[in-house]
Parts: sequence; structure tokens; C-alpha cells
Amino acid sequence: MDTMGAALWDLYENQKVKGLAAPMRQTLFKLEKSGQADHRWFNAMGELALQDKNYSVAARFFRLAMEEKPMPEYELNLGNALFYSGDYPAAKARLETYLNKYPGDVHALIDLANCHLELGELAKVKDLCNAGLSQKAATAPLWNCLGQVAYLEGALGIAWDYFDKAYAEAPEYTDALFNRANTAHRLGRDKESLDDFAMCIRKDENYEGALLNMAIVRLERGDLAEGKANIAQALKLNPNNVDAHHVLGRLCLAGKEFRSARDAFREAMKRDETHVPTLLALAKLHIQEAERLEAGSVLNRLLDRDGLDPEEKLATLTLLLELDEYPRCVQHLQAMGIDALGPDLRKILVLGLWKSGKIKAAIRELEKVLSTEGETAGTLTLLARMLVQSGAEPLAESRYRRALELDPACQGAAFELARIHMTRNEGPKAISVLERLLFTAPSDADCLYNLACCQARNRNFDDSLHYLKLAIDNGFQDFDKINADDDLKPIRQLKEYNQLATETGLI
Repeated sequence: MDTMGAALWDLYENQKVKGLAAPMRQTLFKLEKSGQADHRWFNAMGELALQDKNYSVAARFFRLAMEEKPMPEYELNLGNALFYSGDYPAAKARLETYLNKYPGDVHALIDLANCHLELGELAKVKDLCNAGLSQKAATAPLWNCLGQVAYLEGALGIAWDYFDKAYAEAPEYTDALFNRANTAHRLGRDKESLDDFAMCIRKDENYEGALLNMAIVRLERGDLAEGKANIAQALKLNPNNVDAHHVLGRLCLAGKEFRSARDAFREAMKRDETHVPTLLALAKLHIQEAERLEAGSVLNRLLDRDGLDPEEKLATLTLLLELDEYPRCVQHLQAMGIDALGPDLRKILVLGLWKSGKIKAAIRELEKVLSTEGETAGTLTLLARMLVQSGAEPLAESRYRRALELDPACQGAAFELARIHMTRNEGPKAISVLERLLFTAPSDADCLYNLACCQARNRNFDDSLHYLKLAIDNGFQDFDKINADDDLKPIRQLKEYNQLATETGLI
């Protein structure tokens, strides 16, 4: 290497220590012009590409560096570039090869554990992390990795403990703090979650993920203004953040700012027209705005796409049911193959068949769900409704009773069973069913209203007025229904009813 080349490389290393990306790039350009584009140059170009998040480009440069001179750091860099590019199998193979040569490299072990994590190979992750912990080096990332395994396995309390241990070990390790915040949210500890996200942002004011997740927590809590402020910060950092535009739309939708919500969803789709959460949210907005054709168009476009995961497919079909597109749902699910459907999608098929008038076929499919999933209150309630419609009311009654044995708080089963008793003029039995339900949820406005109706039909007028007032006090707002309901006709003639109506705004 000539003197000028050596000087340029010294300059580059100095710039690298200071993190001066633009001068580093200029120096590498000068090195290339001076004929110094050797393995060091390829590796340096790869590192710059990694900084710019051009992971596939970085991998190409690291391969060229290895072809020129197969050094350990180049192979490790290549494994990391493949990981960040999303090619987890190739990254895993490269890192395994590297670790076979250098088994004491804990950082490579951590990288390989993360590959297994992305591939869902959780047992391998645990083995690697425990092997790394035995070396007593770089323990924080290993605790963090074990926390992610526990999180995926649903052991949220254990996950939180792992993330807490990782953060205590290395307070500068914001990934562990971020993961602890997400886990706290899943555990219902939203104040801790928000505090941790805020700490992430104090440690790194450019932490987009923390800003975005903080906004989501605030959305769920109803703190809409604060959530919008978080999104504004995230979009200032990255105006093309699709998820941020999507969450902004949801915040606006929650605040009934429908035009702003629509604008935010459109901004998200300008950047990614295939973004499934935004398409689903836009379909919901169309339904809410009674734009049925537009909603159907969005949902059918989604359904025709390949690659929807089961949760996304379930959400799409559920919204199509809201549009009464029952045959479309049935056609799609039958084309998938009934035997391939999970319990949730099979229930959608059942509803589609039922609402299409194919009651016997719906009952057959629901019986299959019961045989594979076991009895649940919801499934038994749905089956009972179909049996009523098919004329098998006594059998339906037994299903409703079984549903309430499994879940005394099953509102649908209790209301339907009470209705059956009332049609048979078995008022006391209907009241008994509803009183048992009310015991599980004393503030259930719908249950209180139904009790008011039953008591009125049984000519227990004082009790009817009592429950009607409680229903209104607990949020029953359908005043048109109250003023038109035939069940309440006997009490609407009473002066006490007129007094209640005046006090509560019924009239």
C-alpha cells in the first residue's frame, strides 16, 4: 500500500470513530480512484450500506470482501447483513459456520439466537442463550432474547422479569427497555408501559418505535390528544412511516374526526397500497359512513390477495359479514377447503351458511366445531339460535342452559332463554334468568332494561320502573325504543313513568 493510500485509510478510521458518514463516503471514493478498492474497501462500503439500511447492498459488498480475503469479521458482517435483509435461513447458515470456527464469540451467538427467534425455533434460542450466559459475557442481550421467547410463549410475567433483568444489567440497552414497555402494556400495566416508552425517548429522541407504541397505548386509553402528539413526533422523524399514518387515522376515527381519519389512511396507502391494517381500517370507516359499495370493494380486494395471515383473513371476513355478504364468505371459505379451516374461520363459515338460509348445513358445521374445540358458551349460544330458527326450540333451550352453566355471564344465552320463557308466558322464570345474569354484572344496562320489560309484562310496575331507572342511569340511551316498546306499555300510563321520563330526558 502506498503512502497516500495509508494516509487515506487512517483518515477513514478517524472519521469512522467520529461517525462522520458523509466524509467517510468521500474518503472511500478517493480510495477507489487511487486503486485501493481491496477487501478493506468492500467491507467499509458494506458497513456504510448497513448504516443506510441498504441491507442487500451491504451483503453484496461483504461477499466481495470475503472473496478478496476471507476474514472473520467479514463473515460475521455478512451474517448480520443477511439477517437485517430478512433472509433468516441464509443468515443462520452463515452464522452457524462462523460459530463452528469461533465458538467463543458471544456476539455471534447472540446474532444466531436472534435468527432462530425470527424462524420460530424457540428451543434453539433457549439453548444458545443459556450457553452464552454460562460464559458470563454480554448477558443483557441474552436476557433480552430469553424475554422475547417467553413473550412469544405467552409467559408475560416471566418475559417482563427477563427484560427487567436485561435493562438492569445494561441501562443503555434501550431494546430491553422497549420490550419491557410492550410487555407491561400486555399485562395491563399501562402507566409503567408509558413511563418506559418515555424513558426510551429520553435516551434516544429518534426512537420511532417507542413513539408509535406510546401512541397506540394512548389510543387504547382514550388519550387521543396525547397520542396525536406522539404521532406528530414520529412523522417529523420519518414522514413516510406507514404505521404512524395508520395509527393517526385510528386516533382520528376514535375521536369521530372522520374526514381526518380518511386523509390519514390515504396517506398511509400512498406509501403502501397493500398495507392490510390500513385497508381494514378504511373498510370499517366506509361501513361506519354507510358507504357499503366502497367497503365491499376494499374487502373483496383484500380477500383476493395471497398472503393474508389467519387473523387478517378473519377480520376481513368478519367485516364482509357486517355487509351481509354471506354467500361471498361461504364461497371463499369453501374454496380454501373446510378441513383446513381453524375454529374461528369455521365459525365464520357457520354464520355465513346460517345467514344464507342454509340452517341444516350451518348446524352440521357448528357441531364439528363443538367436537374439535369443545363446548364454549358462545358456540352453544350460536347453535341454540340456529335450532330456534329450525323449529327445535326445546333443544335450543337445553343449549342455552348449558351455555349459562359454562359461563353465567353469557349475556346472549341469558337474553334468549328469557325470551323463550316470556313467549311461553313464564314470566317468573324469565326474571329468574335475568336476575342471575345481573348478579354477575350489576351495571349491565341491557340486562336492567330487559328486567324492566319482564317486570312490566308480569305487572310488577314498581319493579319495572326501578329497573328502567337503573338501566338509564347505567347508560341505556335508546329512548326511542323505551317509548315504543310494547313490553313497557303498561307502565307508560303511570304518573311515575312520566316523572321518570321528565327527570331523565325521555320526553
